[in-house]
Amino acid sequence: MKSLAPALLVAFAAGAAAQEAPSCPDGAISYIFVDNHSIFDTTDPALNRRFAWAYNVANALHVRTRADVIRRELLFRVGDCYDPLLLRESERLLRAHEFLSQVDVFGLQQPDGTWHVVVDTRDEWSTQLDLRVRIDGGLRFEGIRVRENNLLGTGQAIAFQYIERDVVRDIVFSYATPQLARTRWDLRVAAGRTRAGTLVDQVIAYPFVGEIGKWAFRQGFRREDRFFDYIAGDAVGRVTRVLLPVRDKAFDLAAVARVGHPGALTLFGAAIGFQEMSFPGADSAEVVRGKDFGSPGPADSALIAEIRPQTEPVENVRLMLLLGKRNIRWVRRRGFDSMRGVQDIRLGAEAELAVGRSLGVGRTGDDLITSLNLYGAREDAGILLAGRGRFDARKDYDDDGRWEDIFAEAEGFAYWKPSAESRHTFVLRAAGAAGWQTRTPFQLTLGGDHALRGYAPERFPGGRRAVFSFEDRIYLGWPLRDVLDLGATLFADVGRVWPGDAPFGTDSGWRAAAGFGLRGSFPAGGRTTYRLDLAFPIGYHAKPRDVRLVLSIGELLGLAARTDDARVQRSRRGGFDGELFHFPN
Repeated sequence: MKSLAPALLVAFAAGAAAQEAPSCPDGAISYIFVDNHSIFDTTDPALNRRFAWAYNVANALHVRTRADVIRRELLFRVGDCYDPLLLRESERLLRAHEFLSQVDVFGLQQPDGTWHVVVDTRDEWSTQLDLRVRIDGGLRFEGIRVRENNLLGTGQAIAFQYIERDVVRDIVFSYATPQLARTRWDLRVAAGRTRAGTLVDQVIAYPFVGEIGKWAFRQGFRREDRFFDYIAGDAVGRVTRVLLPVRDKAFDLAAVARVGHPGALTLFGAAIGFQEMSFPGADSAEVVRGKDFGSPGPADSALIAEIRPQTEPVENVRLMLLLGKRNIRWVRRRGFDSMRGVQDIRLGAEAELAVGRSLGVGRTGDDLITSLNLYGAREDAGILLAGRGRFDARKDYDDDGRWEDIFAEAEGFAYWKPSAESRHTFVLRAAGAAGWQTRTPFQLTLGGDHALRGYAPERFPGGRRAVFSFEDRIYLGWPLRDVLDLGATLFADVGRVWPGDAPFGTDSGWRAAAGFGLRGSFPAGGRTTYRLDLAFPIGYHAKPRDVRLVLSIGELLGLAARTDDARVQRSRRGGFDGELFHFPN
């Protein structure tokens, strides 16, 4: 009996270990190799050795992303069961970072049945210099923006911008990290001065971790002094603006959970938010004629009367209910919003609803606020169709339950590449934005980089807008194919603005613009696109001097472009923005 005791103990220990060890039908992960390359992988035999000097110079000027930064984004560890879904999700999470150009995550099965996982990454050029210039009777400097997206290889970003363009005069410093204290928490902070006063913006968030994350959290605070500029007259060369001072404070706290499985998820959560929007000196708004922002004059009584219905102050606390449904899957496509870079695109449908009631705290009355976000996309016969939209409204119970501050914006896209190897990508876009029964400052314009690119941003004010755009994005493939991507673009825009109930609104009639430009990505295969476009208005009154020079980092239209119209976003009431409802992942 005594001789059996050691054997029984060994058998018991083995059984306990077997219960603790994960059961892995497809094998476990025994090793993870992170191969983090700089801008160029100089060991790649496919690189043209004639440009070795360029590869070495770029790598010497860049700090490579640290391996531990990449490891913290992975959804698996050594000893975990091998799961292709977790590899795909990890690859997509890594590719979402601007400082990585190319990402490939794959497994190699070993003779013993375990897996070695290789995480192969290549860095994007992370230092961005954005010069703002404008052709307006000559070349005018309007500001500079310098941003480092991968500070010392840590994934952190710092930026400085000085912008002086029309009513905007901002000096802002900002900092962001996607791995606060080496966790999955995000932090963004910004502070600076504006033409009207100061700016402070802070957000800390825990976004959903890919499609497998079960919860997300966000806390945000913003305080900003700014001028809301109404275009009161837009005669060419002599624009009249009414400057309404606005002081905006907002705080929000939100938590959202998800149930279900990837491809069929239900979201629910809650948020509490505070907003105070006031208009100090609304009755003494100022007028600027032309570009003389240094010497504004007082607005007359007729101009003040025009904007007074949109100067209703806000001060309240709201409790929000957040609901959503997410039936999507991700696909990888190349050359849509970049030339040869890989882009993750959602197919399927998604809807998010927020409904909130004021709690009776503050000086404003009883109201109900709603916000609805929609997204849908599908592929058919080589054509990608996608659409997204947002609808906001407020019900004022102190005004007989009237619906006010109704805002809507939507856009749809169609992408077509004749073949996978084609150097052309054709993009169609239809977009609309409008406001009804507005009690907070609101006005759209037809001109600008995100509307009719051939017209200045102050042209044709109104309350409802429709824009149709077409682009042929061409990849040239020369002269330095292994160093950078070069391309061209041809585009045309057609649009119209209607007065609606916006102050000083006009009916522009249908207007058109067209242009051409150059596109570039560095390094070759990168996902960040730099554009230089020349845009011309088309019509009876257009003159050669009306050409606009548009410099941009990233595409101005497309799935990878900004989702919210800035002129609508600045008017939304309630302190709740799109990030509160849609946690990116």
